Amino acid sequence: IAEMLQLTPLLDRKADRLSVNILQRVAIGRSAIMEPAIFLLDEPLSNVDAAFRAVMRTELKQLQRQFRQTMVYVTHDQLEAMTMADRIAVMDHGVLQQVGTPLEVYNNPANVFVAGFIGSPPMNFLGFGGGLSKGAREILVQGAKVAVPEVREDIAPADMALGIRPEHIRFDDASKLRGAIYGTEYLGTTQIVAVETSGGIIKARVPAEIRLNAGDHVGLALSSARLSLFEKGSGRAVRTAIHDGASQGRAHHG
Repeated sequence: IAEMLQLTPLLDRKADRLSVNILQRVAIGRSAIMEPAIFLLDEPLSNVDAAFRAVMRTELKQLQRQFRQTMVYVTHDQLEAMTMADRIAVMDHGVLQQVGTPLEVYNNPANVFVAGFIGSPPMNFLGFGGGLSKGAREILVQGAKVAVPEVREDIAPADMALGIRPEHIRFDDASKLRGAIYGTEYLGTTQIVAVETSGGIIKARVPAEIRLNAGDHVGLALSSARLSLFEKGSGRAVRTAIHDGASQGRAHHG
């Protein structure tokens, strides 16, 4: 365990000579020596620096795999949850919202809270009105027709929201869904582009080589097969074709 946690050179040192980062590693090692049936870790990396946190995410995952023990890991850091978990339980004020694999929770959020919490940037929302009929494959958003996954249930007229992940937006001058560039964040190979629409600002993740200037008007093309629909009132996801043929994680309602 000491070797796995890279503590072997430090075994002769006293605790008061160790950094916070190392003490955190020691505490995890002490727990592992006990060979518990279940590890319960409550934000173990919250007080350590970013570089050490990245190292420990890998080491903790390796520790869990080697000992083949269940690990319950509490965190407010969605990056830790997405990169370390086999299954994620998303909670809001103590109420369980959804349980599923990272892929299930990301691709098919059970409600608006999960959709807005998981992802960086999180899912965008564009409001629209009216009901939905089972079998519908198109909605009207800001005067533009948008293709969506086939709806699997009837929804009475109500305020609705279209959910779009930033990577599922591309710029297309032919699109009737329009906006103006508000700002950009360069990330190396990609950039996050904030676009001001009549329904508010949404963010797109696009290739960095696309040249954009604040105020430029753009058309927004959405990947129809990857869109989500939500009831604004309850926040729940509307069942569509994206939920077919696979487990999408269990939704929980308080």
